Amino acid sequence: MKRCSLIIHSVSGNIYIIGAYLREKLIEHGVDARLYRVEDSDLHILANKMDTVNQYYEDILDLPVASEETLLKSDMIILGAPTRFGNMTAEMKAFIDNTYPLSETRQLEGRLFGCFTSCTHSICEGSHALDSMLYWAQNMALIHIPYGVHTEIALSNQPVAGIVHLEGKENDIRPSDRLGGVIETYAAAVAEYLED
Repeated sequence: MKRCSLIIHSVSGNIYIIGAYLREKLIEHGVDARLYRVEDSDLHILANKMDTVNQYYEDILDLPVASEETLLKSDMIILGAPTRFGNMTAEMKAFIDNTYPLSETRQLEGRLFGCFTSCTHSICEGSHALDSMLYWAQNMALIHIPYGVHTEIALSNQPVAGIVHLEGKENDIRPSDRLGGVIETYAAAVAEYLED
């Protein structure tokens, strides 16, 4: 069974919700999907200030922390992080920056890659964050499995590169059933690539 590691940085819980649902759908398709988090030493501060952060705080902390070993054991790596100023969060950036030696040894070459994000303002803003994650994947010689174009999903309005969730100014708009359809479609596509 092929392993897919979903590595997330979640603050408000939206990335956690998307990652957990994507993991569930991948498992239904026979993929060994595992959910990990990156380190965030400030999350407890935000959890004390914002209800949206506190709601999923313990669930996020219960996830194992991703490491270089996580990447090396993966047949596919999917990154998920909030968008900040058109880029991934500093915590996700710190995680991937620490993987630089793997780009020189090319130990991840040929493995599959996907990405998703949540953002405040627009799909375009989120697309920039997806592109940042893609630049990392390209440097690692990973093979990107895009979300693609799916006209059968009404009003999905997703970029080709990956999945974007619009969470609103207060980060309190949770992923909807419509986004669930997007995630289910992507999980089915990924599972085809990961068939033994």
